[in-house]
This record gives sequence, C-alpha cells and structure tokens, in this order.
Amino acid sequence: MPMKEPRSRPAVVINADDLGKSPSVNQAILASFERGLISSATVMANMPGFRDACAAVVEHEIQDRIGVHLNLSEGEPLSDRIRGQARLCSPEGLLGPAIDTRWRLTRDEETAVEIELAAQIEALLDLGITPSHLDSHHHVHTRWPFTSIVLRLARRYGVRAVRLSRNCGPSLGPAKGLYKVAANARIARAGLALTRHFGSARDAASLTRFDGPVEIMVHPGIDGEGRLVDLTSAGLLEAVTEPWRTTGRLVSYRGLHDHDPTASGRR
Repeated sequence: MPMKEPRSRPAVVINADDLGKSPSVNQAILASFERGLISSATVMANMPGFRDACAAVVEHEIQDRIGVHLNLSEGEPLSDRIRGQARLCSPEGLLGPAIDTRWRLTRDEETAVEIELAAQIEALLDLGITPSHLDSHHHVHTRWPFTSIVLRLARRYGVRAVRLSRNCGPSLGPAKGLYKVAANARIARAGLALTRHFGSARDAASLTRFDGPVEIMVHPGIDGEGRLVDLTSAGLLEAVTEPWRTTGRLVSYRGLHDHDPTASGRR
C-alpha cells in the first residue's frame, strides 16, 4: 500500500488505456469514470470503438481527461504510407509485426510512422477533443526511435505531457533499468514529464516515498459477473485502485499541469 506523503496527499493520475478498442472496453472505462475509479483515459484512434468512445466522452463532458493511446501494434492504420513498410505492417496491411524489436528506423519508416501517429492525434482533434497527453499501446513510444517522433508530435500539436517508461516495481536488471532512465530523461528534457513515477498498480505498490506525482496504468474490463476488473492485475478495479484513491489526490493530466505547482514547474 502506498505511503502518505508527509505534507500533502500525493497527486495521482489513474489512467485507463485502450478507450475505443471495442464497445465492451468503452463500457468498462466509462463506468470506471462514473464510479470515480479512474481520473484519465487514453483513446485508440484506429480501433472500431473510437467514434463511439469520443461521442460518449463529449456526452459525459470529460473531454479534458482524454489523451491519445498511440498505436503501432494493432489494427488498421489510418494512413496509407505505413502500409508499404514491411517491418511495420503485415502483408494484409495491419499494424504490428515484431514492432517491439525495432531499435532503428529507416528514413522511409520514420516518415511513415510520423504520418500515422499524426493522423491518430488529428482524428481526436477533428472530433473536438484536445488531447491532454500521449502514451502508447504496448509502450511503443518508449522505444528509442519512436520517442523522438512522439516528442516532435507533442510539440507540434501542443500536447503538454508524455507518459514515462515504467520506473517502479520489480527490477528489470541493470541494462533495462539504465535504458529506462535514459528514455525518461529524454521526455523530461523536452518538458513533457509531468509525473515522476509510472507503472501498474502492482508496480507502484513498491514505492516507499513520493517525490512527485505518480501515474497508475489500468485496463478496465467487465468480467463474467458484471464486475469492473483491471485486466493488468487481474483484480477488481475498485480494490486495485483503492489505496491510491484513499491516500492520493486523483487528478487528470490536464489537472495535474494546471493545478500542481510541482508539475507545472517542470514544463
């Protein structure tokens, strides 16, 4: 269970990934908002439930809590150029073959990726929703060549925050640990690191002190008994988020930037 910050309740973003992936995921995430179990979500612009998700976001007036879940690893792309890149799309034109192994992009691949991710951001803007932050499906944005692209796009579209690479929880070993430090330093240097810690609820349970805001990642779903669950931890969402909701101060990314002096000072 997270410890209380001595002087104030820590700022906590509980972000639901995968909004727009399907009608069932949309239902779970919207129910999570209604019950106060999450404070933020990121939407997948290229997935079947995207437009319905955005319509519901506007109806519930939670536009200020929505970011983009940039996606290069599942579904159909929104742009054509990336379809011709064999390392980025399957012969059927679907995103994702071995995307996690990409450490270096050719110039054509980099251009195709930038066009595709820009299209995903613009899809949200076209529906009247200004994204509060950027993260990515399967954490692709923390891969070295993709980070550069995402940081450029954040600047271009005036998006004020980018999710960190996981930096709490079980040790991944010295090599991966150093990589994550370097990846997060790039985001921080760009002025886009509005949290100091990021991980799942299980990861963040390892934190013994808070020296800044934390983001908790969840993947809400509905089980066979109609209960809200976190697919990341395979537990009931209410139980998974309870320590953070009771000891923390829940905020969205936009709220974090607008109201948290510690966060805004890093912009």
